[in-house]
Order: sequence, then C-alpha cells, then structure tokens
Amino acid sequence: MWVCASCGSRPAFSKAWTGSRRRGDCRVSPGSRSTFPSAAMFRRPPAGSPDMASSPPSPTRHRSWRPCSARPWTPCVRWWLPRPRRRRSTLLPDLFPALVPPGTPAPRTDLLLPFHGVLAQPLGRASYYVLERRDAAGDIQQRGVIGALSLDGVETGHVLRRQQVGESDVRVQARLLRQRGGVIEPLLLAAPDLTTFQRCIDETTRGPADQELATPEGGVQRLWACAASWTADPPALAPVLLADGHHRLEAARRLHRAHPGAVADRLLALVVDHRRYPLTLSATHRVLPGLDIDRAVRAAARIARVHAHPPGAQRVPRPGTFLLTGGGQTWGLSEISPAAMAGRLRSVPAEWVELPAAISDHVLIPALCEDQGIEPAPRYTSSVPGPGEVGLILPPPTWDQIWAGAASGAGMPAKSTSLGPVPVAEGGWQR
Repeated sequence: MWVCASCGSRPAFSKAWTGSRRRGDCRVSPGSRSTFPSAAMFRRPPAGSPDMASSPPSPTRHRSWRPCSARPWTPCVRWWLPRPRRRRSTLLPDLFPALVPPGTPAPRTDLLLPFHGVLAQPLGRASYYVLERRDAAGDIQQRGVIGALSLDGVETGHVLRRQQVGESDVRVQARLLRQRGGVIEPLLLAAPDLTTFQRCIDETTRGPADQELATPEGGVQRLWACAASWTADPPALAPVLLADGHHRLEAARRLHRAHPGAVADRLLALVVDHRRYPLTLSATHRVLPGLDIDRAVRAAARIARVHAHPPGAQRVPRPGTFLLTGGGQTWGLSEISPAAMAGRLRSVPAEWVELPAAISDHVLIPALCEDQGIEPAPRYTSSVPGPGEVGLILPPPTWDQIWAGAASGAGMPAKSTSLGPVPVAEGGWQR
C-alpha cells in the first residue's frame, strides 16, 4: 500500500483500490490542504515491511507479452478486492429438458422372429436356426442365428446400414423379389452383442447338426434347428450392423410400402456373433475398361505422387494409398493434391472425404477418364484386377470408419467394402 508523505497515514479512497494512483482524501488535520495534488506526495514503504509485499509493481518495469507460463511473473487479482460471487439458480431442475444425446435403442423381442423352412426337410413349424461355418482346418469361422428380420428395423435404429445403395441395383433386386416371391439368400448382419441368443446358440450346438453343406474353401457349413421353447419366447436383440444385402433390404422395404398386403414385412437374415467371430473385411476394387495405362500414369502424376513398384511385389496398398495396375505393372498413388480433392468432393457428405471409395470414384477415376475422353464406367470386384486389365486397387477401410458411418446415418459410398463370408445358399435355403 501507499502512504502519505506528509503524515504517514494511508489514503482513504472513495472506491476500492485497483492498483492505480488515483487521488483521494487523506486522514490529516482539517486545516491542511493536502489533497494529493500529485504522485510525489507518496512514498514506498521500507523494504521488508508487510505493505511492501502487496505494493503494485513499478509502472516503469518492462511488461512481457509472452504467455503466462513463459513470463517471469504472472499478475494476479489483489487479495483485498471484492470477488464476484456466482449466483445460483433458484429454478427447479425438472423445468429444463435433459440435454443428453439420444441413447442406443433398447433390444427388441420382435426384431428377429422364427422362420419357416430353412432346412431341406422342413420341420413343419417356425423355428430359429443356428449356422456354424468351419474352414478346411476345422476352425470356427462364423456362428450365428437365422430368423425373420423385421423391415422396420431401419426406422427404429436397430438395423444400421453401412453403405449407400444404387438405384439400378435396387430395381434389379425388386424385380427378382417379384419373380421369386421373396428372398432366398439371407441377409448378413453383425451383432456386437447377441444377448440371450448367445445362450440359444451354445445350447443348440451341443447336439448333432441337422444339415451339412460343403463350402468353396473346402470347409463345412452346419445347420441346427433350435428347440421349440425358443420359438415360444423370442429373445431380445440389440442393434445390428447390416454387412451384406443392402439392395435386397431396400427393395423389400419399397415393395412393402407400395403393396403392404402382397409383400411380407420380414426377410430371411443371418445374425452372426461379431464379437467372438468377426467378419472378414476387404476392399472392393475397380476395373476400368478401355483405359490406356501409359496415359493414365501420366495423368495421375499431375494430381498425385506416382512411384513404380518392382515386378512381383505384393499388391496390397497401405492406408491412404492406391495401386494403379495394368500391362503387368503396378504404380503406387499417394499424396493426392488437396486442391483436386477439394474441387471434386464438394458434393459428397463430409464423412466421406477420407474414405478410399469416395476418393477413387470422385477424384482419381474421373481425372484419369477425362484425360482420355472416355466416360467413367468402372466394374467392381472383390479380387484384384487381372494381368490384362487396367484397374485401381483400394485399401480396405477400418472397422471404426464402418461403425461410425453406420451410426451417423451417412454410411459409406456404394461398393466400398466386402464383408464375409456369406452363407452357402446352394440347395440349403427353402421357402
């Protein structure tokens, strides 16, 4: 604090002390005219006194504009200043709505119901069925339960679709549904938690299988019919991820809305245990008919970094890179121009800008085809392009990207991934 140079008393200010030298009234005799005309009437207290510790810093000291953590001293609020107090609300908490994000939908007992006639020899009643797939070495690849999936699971948030659908493919599936009278191949769904169905699977697989089918890989696919007690009391099922059958599901939903009485409101579906036996994840590649590989390499070099791979190298792209193949050679594409991506990805959802399928379909393939004056018409395949084909090999997305896209509703571009293995349907599914 500052004291009067004439009487040694502290000045009495009309307002609280703020650290600045303002004039005030001094506790001196009434006849004195000491009204603090200047700052020269103040003196600093002697060193070591209690008032010295709370004195304001010298105004001539150099102030540093560096962050507080880097400054040699940090100014703080004086302890004698009145501090504002936070006023507590007197309103009841129940007057405010709960500002929390919506939770995961509760499990539904009617999401997956028993189905008629999955085995070659029908049981004569609706039932759940357990499917188990083993590889050539006898190891379990897949386990799940088969039933009738409700079509309204998409609206209630219990069926999460991982990718967008193409209108032409939906029309093809709708025509097949009308011709066959229903879906023969079951949909493939992944369940992070099978809840009560897990106990159903464990109890059913203890007995001998009712039917066995050979798989293309040299393994075996087994089917069991569940006990009638599970049919009487259907278990609840939590939200699941649609892995395969997006176009079939969308075609069935459209037909049911157009003809509610003529088309069933359920589809045959296989829900697998994704926690214990996760599905295989691979990318869907592109084959570009009519594209000249030499001109394509030169066009790709204008918007990306291109480096040739040695012959016979492993053709698996790293995350964030692509492989351009043709003529028995392979080139890696990386560090795609941000300007090219920003100009061509404006029309896609923001969640797609880092997905390999969106970059290939909206940036790379159009740029390569426009350079040669041809219309982009890629063919999609789960295997790498052959030696005599020109194609683009994509890196597979991650499971985090798949689940995030499905949960947000944006999904992924069409023909982004290939999930499997899909169940063997030859001679095994009956209606």
